[in-house]
Amino acid sequence: MSSVQRQLTVVVGGQTYTLAGDQLVEVLRRSRITRVPHGPPALLGVSNLRGAVLPIVSLARLMGSAPGSEERVVVLDHSGAVGLLVDAVLRLDESDVGPTGQPIDIAALLESGFKRQAAGTANRQQHNAVSAPAETVAAQRVLIAFVVSGQTFALPLDAVIAVLRLPETLTLVADADAAVLGLANVRDRALPVISLAALLGFANAGNNSAGRRVLVVEHEGAQVGLVADAIETILRLDEAAIDMVPPILQRGRGQAELDAIGRQGGGRPLVSILSVPRLFANAAVEATVMATSNEANRVADAHITQRQEQFVVFDLGEERYGLPIAAVQEVLRLPESVTRLPNGPSFVSGIINLRGRPVPIIDQRQRFDAPAAADAVQPRVIVVTVGTLTAGFVVDAVSEILSVAADSLAVTPSLSSEGSAVFNRVANLGADGGLILLIDPQELLSRAEQDVIADIAARQDAAGTA
Repeated sequence: MSSVQRQLTVVVGGQTYTLAGDQLVEVLRRSRITRVPHGPPALLGVSNLRGAVLPIVSLARLMGSAPGSEERVVVLDHSGAVGLLVDAVLRLDESDVGPTGQPIDIAALLESGFKRQAAGTANRQQHNAVSAPAETVAAQRVLIAFVVSGQTFALPLDAVIAVLRLPETLTLVADADAAVLGLANVRDRALPVISLAALLGFANAGNNSAGRRVLVVEHEGAQVGLVADAIETILRLDEAAIDMVPPILQRGRGQAELDAIGRQGGGRPLVSILSVPRLFANAAVEATVMATSNEANRVADAHITQRQEQFVVFDLGEERYGLPIAAVQEVLRLPESVTRLPNGPSFVSGIINLRGRPVPIIDQRQRFDAPAAADAVQPRVIVVTVGTLTAGFVVDAVSEILSVAADSLAVTPSLSSEGSAVFNRVANLGADGGLILLIDPQELLSRAEQDVIADIAARQDAAGTA
């Protein structure tokens, strides 16, 4: 007589199969899945399981068959939680009879269908700090540039803890200055949202949220959200390219917030660099911070021990990815003129001149198999530097800068492939299920360099055999 065992009967591609039920954790409805570029064919992506990162695997693809509706997720404990997509779950039995469907050895399928990450890779995925060379930090000022009423302004990047989309709804503040648009609930914190246009003496565009961004700025423990029309770039300016504000410009309304003027060169517009202390000294800002300080302090005390890490979030089609901000040298518009490389790899768009230094430009859409961007998209170039390697990666847009608490970061699931090793962590953005794949900048640059060399070698081999 057979020993009693738990059996889970499922439907996959119209066929009935039986799984050993001993490792079953739960069965869920299919929810939002974040794609992992270059992952194994059976790995559809990752999902948010009550704050944990759950790899989602198509059981049909794992078995080499055509997928069905794949409406249910069977969560198993296989050296960590794994979600298997099936069409339906029929029953869970404890029976001393044989299986009611074709039996499947899930452990063997997973081991053969996925390449497990080496222990060294997993260890490397625990955060490795990336720092710019000391001479670069000393010689340059790092700024985030944005547009207000058609003019370019900037703030020191180290004063901006996040860049977010302007919420569609804000809570109004009674008797507040016209520059104060209201309060936003940002990760359980009451954040005063203030119009930079109004502070600087321009016409206030109100709280129309379309395309606008909120720069969350911190000064002496207080935080405010400053609304800009759009984010332009992250740039590094030599101190020699930054001038003091002429005294005559300090007399007009709003101009007292200026700290310096930056010269980008190359025919690009001057950048008005704002002073964070002077912005917080503005009467409207000061009054709003005082009025909301009790709520802000109450929430801040609950999170004061949380270590935060900043990431530049960029878009490729409908997908979003993050890079540690420490590795981002700057962000700029894709120049209209890019020097093409004769017979270069298809994913290398060419070379640009970045202040006298040639920088290769790589089309990240091709690298991540993202769909072609709409014609209306104005691409950005994220210039990444790690050690002696530097390259620019073309993306559709840079949408946000996020500060993520350490307990919201997780190492990518161990089910992976060689091509997806560039993703070393996942950021969990909260109860809405949002996950952002985080990129290891060292791996990103190394793989780009390796693929360029491999492509050139393949072309040379092909030419030699022709």
